[in-house]
Amino acid sequence: MEINWDLISNFAIALLAIVNPVEKIPLWVQASQGGSRDFRWWLAGLIILSSACVLLVFLWFGHHLLIQLKVELASFKIGGGLILLQFGFSMLKGTAVELKENPIDESGDLKHRVLTRYQQIFIPIGVPVIAGPGAITTAIIYGYQSQSLLTDMLLSLTLVGVLAIVFVVLLLSPAIQKIVGNLSLDLVSRVFGMILIAISVQFMVEGLSDIFPGWVA
Repeated sequence: MEINWDLISNFAIALLAIVNPVEKIPLWVQASQGGSRDFRWWLAGLIILSSACVLLVFLWFGHHLLIQLKVELASFKIGGGLILLQFGFSMLKGTAVELKENPIDESGDLKHRVLTRYQQIFIPIGVPVIAGPGAITTAIIYGYQSQSLLTDMLLSLTLVGVLAIVFVVLLLSPAIQKIVGNLSLDLVSRVFGMILIAISVQFMVEGLSDIFPGWVA
């Protein structure tokens, strides 16, 4: 089976820019503040696992959904590019995500506290911050373009790898925020926003080129 390494590497870069682990640091510090080390580990693991399941479903089966809906990949690239473009601009402005303040429930055992907090913050941190429209769109587009089972499997491993990076960043968030400060985190987030804008424009150009092949020499 032939492996499309360009597709895999582009998927890794696109997904990393969209998920943007750095942007999650202030949110996670706020969401897990006051919790013990074990509490943060279990809560982060549960959120990442749930997000991975959502994205893997769309990576493997999203293109079948497009086929059933009779939506061409070119059209989806244009629509998905518009979604990513909007999200990229919101990242540049620092308004991509917001989190309502909910205090951590200190009653009950560790499992109860983790599940209670998980129900409070999975939306928005899990969906739509991690497994949001941008990440879902990217998973569908790249899954659609895969031409072999081996490439599908490597795309899945790439997705899991990116979310593993997010998991590590979440666990290290308090230390990272204390060391680099909010200004540096905001700057990195803006850079990810610029990368995402470039990727979204590329999606739209590819979609328009497929629909209007005469545009490309």
